[in-house]
Amino acid sequence: MGESELKIALQREGEEQVRAFWKAAEEKVAKRRQELKEEQEQLRLEAERQLQSEVSRRRNSLLAESRMQVMASRLHAEALLDERLQGLASQLLTEFTEKNRDVLWQALCDELPSAEWGKITVSQASQGLAARDFPTAEIELDDAIAGGLIATSSSGVRVDNSLVCRLRRAWPDLLPQLMSELRRLVDSDETA
Repeated sequence: MGESELKIALQREGEEQVRAFWKAAEEKVAKRRQELKEEQEQLRLEAERQLQSEVSRRRNSLLAESRMQVMASRLHAEALLDERLQGLASQLLTEFTEKNRDVLWQALCDELPSAEWGKITVSQASQGLAARDFPTAEIELDDAIAGGLIATSSSGVRVDNSLVCRLRRAWPDLLPQLMSELRRLVDSDETA
């Protein structure tokens, strides 16, 4: 083998080594590109999962907050409605008492146990009836009493036989029924 043949053989061998090196380098680059592409896809999927998780968490948080606000608003509205209904009921008691004062007075007095009543508390409109039926008792006026009376014995026994007291005791049973009826009316749109 001569020098020129050796040169050609070495040159060919060198070119093959360079091609092999470039091929290996290109394969490494292609492999790394594929790895980076896969890593990028994994990161994208993870970011998407985290975003969905955060969106879900925030949505649930906002829904819970909205429910709490709705409940608070509803409770506030029901409290205002309760107050308004009690006011209307008291107003109706006053009207009822004015129309039936004598009969109502007699029925409420008949319910009192026998005792020496030292003080009778009534509305101004019932003052004459109290003086007539309890001539020895001190008559105290209280216009908050729509009808009926509060009788206090000399020994301190107190009987509240006023319509306001009866309404107050019955209110926890009346209110749910009233609210149910109001909801029924609103739902059926009978108020329109």
